[in-house]
Amino acid sequence: MTSPLRFAAVCWLLFVCVTSPAQALELDAQQSTSLSESTTWQRLLHYEPTYGQQRVESQVDDDEFFLAANGKTDPAAELNATLAAFYQPVDDADQHPVCRFPARWHFLNSELELPEPPLTPPHCPEFNQWMGTLKPHSASLVFASSYLNSPSSMFGHTFLRIDPENVEEGSTWLSYAVNFGAELNAEDNSILYAYKGLFGGYPGFFSVIKYYEKIKEYSRIENRDLWEYNLNLTPQETRRMTTHLWELRNVDFEYYFFDENCSYRLLELLEFARPGSSLRDEFGVRAIPIDTVRAVIDGDFVASTTYRPSVATQLEFNVNQLSDEHQQLTWQLARREITLDDARLTALTPEQQGRIVAAAYEYLRYLELDQPRTAEGARYSLQLLQRVSQLPVQQSVVPTPEHSPEQGHKTLLLGLTGGQSDSTGFADLRLRMSYHDLADNRIGYLDGAAINLFELRLRQQENDSLQIEQINFVDINSHAPRNRFLKPITWRVQAGFERLYAHDDDDLVAQVHGGAGVTYGVDVNGQGADILLYTMAMGRLEYNELLEHNWAVGAGALVGALAYLPFGTLQLESDYYQFSDGLERYQHQLIQNIPIGRDNAVRLFATHRKEVDTLIDEVSLEFRHYF
Repeated sequence: MTSPLRFAAVCWLLFVCVTSPAQALELDAQQSTSLSESTTWQRLLHYEPTYGQQRVESQVDDDEFFLAANGKTDPAAELNATLAAFYQPVDDADQHPVCRFPARWHFLNSELELPEPPLTPPHCPEFNQWMGTLKPHSASLVFASSYLNSPSSMFGHTFLRIDPENVEEGSTWLSYAVNFGAELNAEDNSILYAYKGLFGGYPGFFSVIKYYEKIKEYSRIENRDLWEYNLNLTPQETRRMTTHLWELRNVDFEYYFFDENCSYRLLELLEFARPGSSLRDEFGVRAIPIDTVRAVIDGDFVASTTYRPSVATQLEFNVNQLSDEHQQLTWQLARREITLDDARLTALTPEQQGRIVAAAYEYLRYLELDQPRTAEGARYSLQLLQRVSQLPVQQSVVPTPEHSPEQGHKTLLLGLTGGQSDSTGFADLRLRMSYHDLADNRIGYLDGAAINLFELRLRQQENDSLQIEQINFVDINSHAPRNRFLKPITWRVQAGFERLYAHDDDDLVAQVHGGAGVTYGVDVNGQGADILLYTMAMGRLEYNELLEHNWAVGAGALVGALAYLPFGTLQLESDYYQFSDGLERYQHQLIQNIPIGRDNAVRLFATHRKEVDTLIDEVSLEFRHYF
């Protein structure tokens, strides 16, 4: 039996054919209220409650996306305008509202059993060509690991992969990647980039490209491992999501680095694909990519996981299978210091020669990623490849890591500390917005990598008032170990405020410091680097009212070690600075972190340091909860 709502809608649409759209909008205002407030319509138009929850506003910032003048803030008006627009005469099929917004048409038609419009989506040339190219049948959520040399990618990145039917029998390289990203201005400096990224100064757009282009970008150029979370979307759900994606082509959203970012927009697509799902509830303030992966897993969207190592990961694994002598031959062969006919190489078994020549070929291709390929280099690369084809080479496969990224600790931190500074007891409260420091539980994170933003530490000392001890706006560390084949630079930067102490006073000091150097790994058990040893040249700039001239510049050095022990991470670090005012400053620090499950830990700190004109010895124990 036809419902009253559907009967009224049919009568109204017949009326549309002989009356003006303005009359129809007014007539349908009450009838469409419940439909315009439905979850699906709100998701189609990307409406979100405004502050105070008094009204909604679409997060789309493109006027072309709305058919009503006030459609950005009035869901009912946009619904009425959409229904009226469906019955406009056809001048250009691809520009007709049915062809521009096929997902809207499918939803409204399923709810109202609409009369036949002048054309339907099967008669939309560009839309059908696009769907025929993508052939959406299934989908995967792909997580690209952190890339610390790019500020916009230091938390990792997520995007979707759209697969055709029977992709398992072919290659996902022919699938398509769906990415949401900010359109950056290459002329913006780091400060302007940070400001715009935090406050919505960049437009964000969806893009669809071949998946192999993404593999080239992440796995080959940026050396980022990919984790493919294969979703259990049905073909109908995948097509539904892709149909809405068509509506979002070239549509402008404001891009916010912390919340309305790449990962948040993908959750919106998945929620629309599967009505009744809710993935964004916990992401009102921040949407860290790996947290959104956890939300998709917890929402029962994931069927299986596939690991795709980067070129650098594959190369490092292959050369680690070689002895030191054979690694040296590989190095020399790739750099043409020896020839394929060298006696040390030809004296080996065919299997050994095959592994060495194959690794040399991989290393040569890796080197070519950072420099233009010459004709001579291309000829030599072909010679190596031809020799590989003549030798018995068994293709090695990088084993899937024991722990995937989503198994790591959560990214918000609350810490409670008790300790003693010299003879004075204190208690600290720590809150960190994100993400991971060097001594945190290594499971699911890159060894030697740390990214911390917006960390606040408050201190209550005996017989004193509560005060700010430290504010870190940004604290980034990259300690990738060097070896014969891979030579990354170790670096760190920190900016914020920290409380420094003189003999009879203290001050909350604005400071920025950083440095660069090298890290080397020590493999104790033959399963990878268990100890990282590092050293850096350091510089520091601060505004410190404890000093005679307030401003001070310091230069110095830092040495440290990270040891990944069976019961937790041990960090030892010492630094020394000589400042422009003639004072010296140094610190020796021990940190022992002991995980308790995934999302809890206890941490011991022991520090001896010189600040301004006083020496301080401090020891403390902190309980840390990640959430």
